[in-house]
Amino acid sequence: MLAKLFSTFRQVGEDLFAQGLISATAGNFSVRTKEGFLITRSGVQKAHLTPEDLLEVPLDGPIPRGASVESVIHRAVYRDTAARAIVHAHPRVAVALSLHLETLVPLDLEGQLYLEEVPVLAPKTLSATEEAARAVAEALKRRPACLLRGHGAFARSEKEKPEEALLHAFSLLTTLEESAAILLYSRLWREG
Repeated sequence: MLAKLFSTFRQVGEDLFAQGLISATAGNFSVRTKEGFLITRSGVQKAHLTPEDLLEVPLDGPIPRGASVESVIHRAVYRDTAARAIVHAHPRVAVALSLHLETLVPLDLEGQLYLEEVPVLAPKTLSATEEAARAVAEALKRRPACLLRGHGAFARSEKEKPEEALLHAFSLLTTLEESAAILLYSRLWREG
């Protein structure tokens, strides 16, 4: 594995945890490879990744044991979009708002510029299923990020270099959480 790519995986894991976008072992992130995608293992400490915490998953066939349970969603997104990297996290404010909104429409300039609007998806199953995978892949064809109601967010990047794509997808998630917080504070202010 390229040292630079692993370093970027490690940085994203550390930053997701430090910013409160995931709990210790939650979330997952991946980059496209020639044969499939490289993804974080299930249950590992994302703030303390080692090279052994990454697994290659093919675009077809069985998902290797130990790969993130959300590999099914990543696989569907890579099959159906031009995504080069995907980050899945549980941004608290965005997830809270997902319980009450059909679409998160940012009020802030950065959110409007980079996200425009974020669909809130509500398939019957919200995690690690083909149903959730189809819903997320369909949403990410049109938008750079989406929310699964009450569960978490997925962001994708199409940047060519894997390290840049992974950092860009992470950046979109931080923008989503900031936009969600601004939206919440604005509503609280308005309601007095």
